[in-house]
Amino acid sequence: MQTTANEKKVIDFLKKTPNTNKADISAATEITGLPLFNFLRKLEKAELITSQGTGADAAFTWNEEKTEAQGDGVVEEVVEAGKANGKKAKNVAPPAEGTAEVTTAGKNTDKYKFNGEEYGKGQLVRAVVAKYIEDNPDTTSKDLLNAFPQTLMPRFGVFADHDTAVKLSGTRSRYFMKPEQLLKIKGQKAPIAVCNQWTAALIVEFIAVAKGLGYKIK
Repeated sequence: MQTTANEKKVIDFLKKTPNTNKADISAATEITGLPLFNFLRKLEKAELITSQGTGADAAFTWNEEKTEAQGDGVVEEVVEAGKANGKKAKNVAPPAEGTAEVTTAGKNTDKYKFNGEEYGKGQLVRAVVAKYIEDNPDTTSKDLLNAFPQTLMPRFGVFADHDTAVKLSGTRSRYFMKPEQLLKIKGQKAPIAVCNQWTAALIVEFIAVAKGLGYKIK
């Protein structure tokens, strides 16, 4: 079974926007209501997406590891295999040697070395932003946004002020919100929180920007 043009829009949006809900998917694509519900259900049964929450609060994230080692062609294969009864797709090759380790929760556990420390994706972003602020103490919120634009994390932004982070998080923590994780910037009384919702695809773009700013990441 081939995905339709609208279904491909949903897939593309999910790949770029982690932890997104049905309302946001509908607004960004041309598929709504029952067709969207059925397609998301199909993707979830095929393990191409993961979800948390229920009803309108449900948040969906693309499972990068499912296609990372095998290419985008696996989407058609897995959707077809999972459409009838929700069983796991068969005859799908395991991840190639050297690809990211995958936990039972479907998380990418790659580690990155920066400034003498090793980090996961989200912690790497926080460490780079914190280092940038340390290296540029006169940085304002506007300066920081210019350095790390909203497009790097379309739904949540690389960072947000504390109140905005709380609002966007809803019932889930989507930012590093512990007191010791918050960052202070010039001209802003309230601290900022760095987003923790990074996928394998999004972190690649962030690292490219960080390297462009002169930071070495391995």
